[in-house]
Amino acid sequence: MMPNKNPTYQELEKLVLELEKKLKKSEERSADFQKQNNLLHPIFDSPKGVIIFSLDLNYCYTAFTVSHKETMKFIWGKDIEIGMNMLEVINSPIDREKANLNFAKTLRGEHFIIDEEYGDENLNRSFWENRYSPLYDDNNTIIGLTVLVTDITQRKLIQKELDLQNEKLYELNNALNEAQKLAHVGSWSFNPSNGQQQWSEEMFHIWGFELTNGAPELDAVIQRIHPDDLELFNSCLEETLNLGTSFDIEFRICIPDLKPKMVRSLCKPILDINDKVISLTGATQDITSQKLFEQAQVKHQRLKAIGEMASAIAHDFNNSLQEMMGNLEVIKLQNNFPDNVLERLNNIGSTISDVAERVSALQKFGDAENEDKNAQLINFSTLIQESLNQSRPLWKDGMEKKGLSINIITDFQDIPKISCNRGELKSAVYNLIKNSIEAMPEGGDLIIKTSIKDERVFATFTDTGIGMDKETKLKVFEPFYTTKGFKLGRGLGMSGVYRIVKKHRGNIAVTSSVLGKGTTIEIDFPISQQDEVEVTHKNELKNKASYSILWVDDDLLITAVARMLVESIGHTCNVVNSGKKALELLKNNTYNIVFTDIGMPEMNGWELVAAIRNKFGNKIKIVAVSGWDIKKKDKEEHGIDLVMQKPFTLEVLKKSISDCISLF
Repeated sequence: MMPNKNPTYQELEKLVLELEKKLKKSEERSADFQKQNNLLHPIFDSPKGVIIFSLDLNYCYTAFTVSHKETMKFIWGKDIEIGMNMLEVINSPIDREKANLNFAKTLRGEHFIIDEEYGDENLNRSFWENRYSPLYDDNNTIIGLTVLVTDITQRKLIQKELDLQNEKLYELNNALNEAQKLAHVGSWSFNPSNGQQQWSEEMFHIWGFELTNGAPELDAVIQRIHPDDLELFNSCLEETLNLGTSFDIEFRICIPDLKPKMVRSLCKPILDINDKVISLTGATQDITSQKLFEQAQVKHQRLKAIGEMASAIAHDFNNSLQEMMGNLEVIKLQNNFPDNVLERLNNIGSTISDVAERVSALQKFGDAENEDKNAQLINFSTLIQESLNQSRPLWKDGMEKKGLSINIITDFQDIPKISCNRGELKSAVYNLIKNSIEAMPEGGDLIIKTSIKDERVFATFTDTGIGMDKETKLKVFEPFYTTKGFKLGRGLGMSGVYRIVKKHRGNIAVTSSVLGKGTTIEIDFPISQQDEVEVTHKNELKNKASYSILWVDDDLLITAVARMLVESIGHTCNVVNSGKKALELLKNNTYNIVFTDIGMPEMNGWELVAAIRNKFGNKIKIVAVSGWDIKKKDKEEHGIDLVMQKPFTLEVLKKSISDCISLF
């Protein structure tokens, strides 16, 4: 080892020069640092809404930008200094606790970014994006934290406004969707260049596509258009794309497993400055219900027109039937007929009554407000027997001509009466008999039984015919269903029976049917709770007296027969053929009851009734006799006492006179 020597002058001079160089270099570095520091401060402080500050482990300021100092002054009203605890500056307990949690989290070594809201409750709150980062020394030990804060208040306000607008837009979109659902209208757009479509929710519902799959391709849409309407759609679409014209068309669409829909499609092209089609926009409306309603309206109008025509025809029929019925009743007044002749006459009368009932049904055709006023108490067994007598040509004469035989076996028990329209129910029974006969083309047995059970009247019709398979048994009461072919029938018979039975609160069912062995059909009706009106002793005494009756009808044959029938009952009767002549007789004669037709020339029945009421009040009882269907409101409005429908029998005439007498 060399012994220590004192440095020489040259060595000291050299050392001093080196130290001067280092000092100069250090001063230059310090100047550069100060210069950089002076440059950094404006950089950090100049951006508006950007703040940087750092804290030590005790949350005391170690550095901050000017913008942070100004912001703290603005928010909390305090001037901050290096070394000051930041938590002591924050006045709001909630904000202070929030800051404390974030600082502690950062000092645990976490880096995170969060949006926070700060400010005095009395001032406008501000929103900030905070980037928290821990500070480390050379030994990688956390010595504090730094926070980069960006004012995002304006962004939040803009976002809030956007959210509000989006919410309104969402509500409007929902309202639009609901409106489209209510109107069954869907909106759409189509870009011809790329084939892309935009659909509203209702479009998916109308066309039967899944909303989650997005708008379908045009080819998929076209595949759902009815083949018969495809040419119309394609030609209109092609014309729109090529010529830029709009279209408004109706066509059918077919969705798998659903009934076809009728839709209305409207399309308008969007053109560029060169009049070239760049997109299509339009709407599709489901008009299926509208079309069904229009069809129903047309059908209703047709039925109404047919009903009016039918009512007029029925009136003429009733007048003709009255002439037949009146003459028949006059003939029956003779008492020297053999029993078989009288039976034939009664059969004629029954047939006329049946025809009258059917004419009455014809009058009601197309009258939706009509109520059945022709219900009466009948013995069901008697009605079935009458139907058998009338259908005799089917099961007796016609079969015997073929060398075949059908045996009719009846078992009618003592049953209570039911309330029904006699003509309609007889028509139903006739159809049941007819169908049973047709089911036995080689002959057989028809067994008809009546009985009572559980307060209902039952009737069974059993044939030994061809029977039914399961499908026929299920569909036998459906309209237009038939196994007979076009020549034998069009399937209206059994469905008509079903309708009539149900109309009278009855039930009908095929209780058994075996192929090759026969069928049993059962019907039942509720027992009527009505009691037949009994004429009191007082009325019987009145009926024995003779009353004066005036009969008014423009049909000479009807008035002539009416006089004979009235006089056969024991009353006097004068007849005239016009309302004016009736008023002349009423001036000079006393009449208790006036029977008047309604449809007469010059002065109709309603005008005659008004004149009688005006002069005589209610002293004279008035009966309206008409082939028209006179409703209750017309009866009350015109002040008539009774209505007697043409054609009427002698018994009906007796009852009408008796009812008038009871009103005195």
